[in-house]
Amino acid sequence: MLANSRVALVIENVGDSDFFDPWGGRPVGLSTMNQGDLNAPANLGELFVLTGGSTVMTEVVSVIADGSDGGTAIVRASGKLRRLPFLAAMTSEVFPDDLSDIHAAIDYELAPDARFVVVRMRYASPRQEDTTIASTLHALTHTVRTPVFVPGTGFVPSAIHTAPYFVVDNPYSTSWGYIPGEGPFSSSLSMAGVAGAYAPGFTIPACTTSERVHAKLVIGGLAGSHDIAGVQGAASLLVGQALRRIIGVFYDEQGMQLFLYGAHVHAVDSVTGEYYSRGTTDSGAFVVHAPEQSSIRLDVIEDHDPTSPMSASIEIGTESSNHWMIPWPASRNGAIRVRANEGIPACDQCSSIPVRIQAVPAAGQQIPTFPDRYGERARQPDRLFVRHTHGGNFGVPAGAWELIVSHGFEYELERRTFDVAAGAQLDFDARLVRSVATPGVQCGDFHVHTSTSHDARAGDYETASQAVGDGVELLVRSEHDYVADFSGNLIGLESWAASFGSVELSSGSWGHIGVFPLTPDPGSVNGGAPRWQSFPTPADPDVPVETLSPLAVFESVRARPEAPLVIINHPRGGSNYFDHVGLDPATGMVDLVADWDTAFTVIEVFSGSGWLENRTGSVEDWLALLRAGRHVFATGSSDSHGVWSSPVGYPRTCVAVGTDDPRQVTASGLRDQLAAGHATVSGGIYVTATIGGAGPGDTTTGAGTLQSVALTVQAATWIDVTAIEVIVDGITVDTIPVMPGDAAPGNPAMRWSGTIPIQVRATGGFVIIAAYGTQALEPVHPGKVPFGVSNPIFVVP
Repeated sequence: MLANSRVALVIENVGDSDFFDPWGGRPVGLSTMNQGDLNAPANLGELFVLTGGSTVMTEVVSVIADGSDGGTAIVRASGKLRRLPFLAAMTSEVFPDDLSDIHAAIDYELAPDARFVVVRMRYASPRQEDTTIASTLHALTHTVRTPVFVPGTGFVPSAIHTAPYFVVDNPYSTSWGYIPGEGPFSSSLSMAGVAGAYAPGFTIPACTTSERVHAKLVIGGLAGSHDIAGVQGAASLLVGQALRRIIGVFYDEQGMQLFLYGAHVHAVDSVTGEYYSRGTTDSGAFVVHAPEQSSIRLDVIEDHDPTSPMSASIEIGTESSNHWMIPWPASRNGAIRVRANEGIPACDQCSSIPVRIQAVPAAGQQIPTFPDRYGERARQPDRLFVRHTHGGNFGVPAGAWELIVSHGFEYELERRTFDVAAGAQLDFDARLVRSVATPGVQCGDFHVHTSTSHDARAGDYETASQAVGDGVELLVRSEHDYVADFSGNLIGLESWAASFGSVELSSGSWGHIGVFPLTPDPGSVNGGAPRWQSFPTPADPDVPVETLSPLAVFESVRARPEAPLVIINHPRGGSNYFDHVGLDPATGMVDLVADWDTAFTVIEVFSGSGWLENRTGSVEDWLALLRAGRHVFATGSSDSHGVWSSPVGYPRTCVAVGTDDPRQVTASGLRDQLAAGHATVSGGIYVTATIGGAGPGDTTTGAGTLQSVALTVQAATWIDVTAIEVIVDGITVDTIPVMPGDAAPGNPAMRWSGTIPIQVRATGGFVIIAAYGTQALEPVHPGKVPFGVSNPIFVVP
């Protein structure tokens, strides 16, 4: 750790490292300091320190100077340069020279009273000629959870090239700035949680040593502040940029300072709309920065919520004063107290149930919106708020609001409209009735990301709360190349949901593969994630950077003690697995036989999508493999990267586990049932199909003869069911409309029940039943269309 009285930077020691840069010697933490302690450690992602497309393959991390003499403290990571594995495919054409014969060191330098760390590169080149580095790539990851702010533009990572520096936002800890050493950026890079830009190049002289300032890391801001505006003020001084500093304090109608914490104050040009700065209130005070002589408008958003009734715009123009006392109106809020219980008849003492609570505008109410460049957290469209909790008090502006309380697909929902007066509190006792019966079956999502993944924002607790509130019982965490679970996030919810570990192997060439189950190992790199790529290490420096064969990776995965399944995640699109091998959906044959795995039994046929939109895509791939004789089974998962953009639980895989208690489900038991196909997929509709007592994944006899499928289709009454599709040997043989009169008397959730005649080919075949609706799953999953599908039942002679 490098630390002075103001800031600290933590540098990883030599050895294997988590995530994309595997070699150690890089920043893994930073914070402002307060009386010798870390004041607000940042939720730091990865910062790449690159020379061309290469970085230091760290052999030694050492203290060059400890600062005890009152001078600059220096920590050095040294070794030979090697191409960074994560960016190798992307940068090898831009930077064809991997520079692997050049020795280099990264020096992290901190002066006694500095608010920034200098990142200095040193080189020792054995080459007989100078080496020209055409440009320098500066890049970092996890910019979804810690967004990048570009002065003059706002939260637009692709605009980094327009500014001399950028700031990384840590909303609840220390924000930090990045200033390139060679000068302003020329072009930017932004993709899936990775942001960066190219800066001017330089020359490494021949047969000698040389050095250059690679970057400066500005940690926190002036006077120990943590927010973007504070970092912006400190960074602007380092680049020689003069800014107007605007200090404001909010006060109430009695003229007293208003203790308003955590509100965002956005400074924009009142004429052009150009975005300048964002400050955060502390005890009602804030600081923002803008160019001198600019005409300023302040847009205030309380509690980081653009739907807040306390949002306001304040014109301050070009007046010379930079100190402002800003009046704040009295609250126009009312409150609604929500209590949610499971609606068991004659149950007055039922315990609370985890639910989704939504507030929707009624009677012409308007929800304020702000541009994306403001960087406010995403919310579900047309909702004042969405919360996943057992209940509580919720402030809402005066006016008419509809509250909707739900608990997934198996329950009816409760909705009620309230006319709320300022200062009033109303009560909403929501009793949710479970109308869909699934005894011995529990539903899980096997593809869930949190902010541990570089391209996701929601934290683990927020994600788990959303999943449980939406009725997901089996919660499988599948970060990119990092093994983890939700075991620490379900305390008090054990009777509602269970957690399991897994990983998504995220190869850039042959696709993304789920590996379930895996037990997280905190003592291993990336929690014990299997590797799909080889790269050099100080102990074995001649290993090439290359992607391993999928068959070799799958074999090593299956040999692990957990005996995990290989799940082909979202198999189509780009470089995903079925495209990589050239699977022909007409024949089930592939072009690249050398990479074709004949042992996998599980495919994520539905990835955040439904039956109708996949019917001519991934469903046809699945049917082709079944027609070719493969016993392969479908799962449906959300591939959630955010609780609003892709909520956990649409769709979900419902597995016959033989119990209704999540605490009784084991990872191995769940694995075996999934591998055997004893599951259905639900996007709101629940399909139960059997042939002579044989269910999904089972095999029965009678091929070539007329048989019947015993079928029930269930859905809560707020979910649309339009038709049933009967597939025999991969061909649709019947489509049965579902009419309102088909519901069972006294049980409106039983939408269809009966038998359907079928006949598979005489040599043996399979039967799949799907049900679907055409109306979206309003108001819980806007835009998502309901469906349910069984896994195949096999029929042999």
